[in-house]
Amino acid sequence: CVLAIVYDLYRRQRSSSDFDESLATKLDLAQDEPQDTVTPCFPSILLIGAQKCGTTAIANWMFHGGILRPLIVNNETQFKKEVHFFDHDDRYNEGPKFYAQRFHHSCQDHAEESMVEKSLAMDATPNTYMYPDRVHEVFQSTGEDQIINLKIMVVLRDPVLRELSYYNHMAYMVQHLDYSKLQQWHKKVLKKNSTAIMSFDEYVEQVAVPTLKRKKRKTSHGMYATHLSKWFQEFDRQQILVLSFQELQHNPKKLQQRIQEFLGYPITAEMHLQNSLEKRESHPSEFARAKLSEVFAPENEKLYQLLREHPGPSMEQTPFPRFEDNL
Repeated sequence: CVLAIVYDLYRRQRSSSDFDESLATKLDLAQDEPQDTVTPCFPSILLIGAQKCGTTAIANWMFHGGILRPLIVNNETQFKKEVHFFDHDDRYNEGPKFYAQRFHHSCQDHAEESMVEKSLAMDATPNTYMYPDRVHEVFQSTGEDQIINLKIMVVLRDPVLRELSYYNHMAYMVQHLDYSKLQQWHKKVLKKNSTAIMSFDEYVEQVAVPTLKRKKRKTSHGMYATHLSKWFQEFDRQQILVLSFQELQHNPKKLQQRIQEFLGYPITAEMHLQNSLEKRESHPSEFARAKLSEVFAPENEKLYQLLREHPGPSMEQTPFPRFEDNL
């Protein structure tokens, strides 16, 4: 308020020859500065993906065990687990404060002590996995504390089985949603000029493999080495815990132990692994696996090499299990 009054006086006297131009410059700059200096409060934990790799089961366990979930803002109930800030351009363009609104409940100001006490909160948007540069930019914008204290977790699954799970998800949506409510990506499983659903073999041959070969490293969730190498460039490797979907399935208590040790926080809730969606196809045929493996096998080898050359935090599973060991 005082600044505004002084600035107004300056404007009236600007034509005066004895007016202090250096002060004018300072006031011009001050007037342009944002008045809200409160540091945005971001989540302490990101469960970045990969998509269809068990992130929902892990997220629900953590939320029930005391980790704060995002706030629902503007009645956006569809974003109660996944904020979709980094992967939706329209939301990302709203800026860091838009993101921070979902997590301000995790920070408590102690003005008399000039400090902020922060509780553990998590964003569990699996598509975040595609945007390490955006994550780094946003967290870096608030200063060093939030970026160096960020914990990042990623779950990896046999990419062939991940592709099958993705197909089953789309097929389920097509079967249970009104056609007018289907999004374009749901319709990828539909036969040409038809509302009939392709078999997984048809989907692999007509959609998945051509898409993977055309777009390959840029967009596919199953190209793990390509995406993780970028995360390792943007963040300290010790901030990133790589988890195995195989362990989630076969030894979930061990995976839970790794996560709790990584976070330094006890989570006492029970984990429920059952996927409620009915599956159209449970196992890939030999044809589908062979077709997809032509693309994924070389990429898997790059992943194993990447993880050997860039070891993670001490509780991470080493060596990372080969996907074919689970067949």
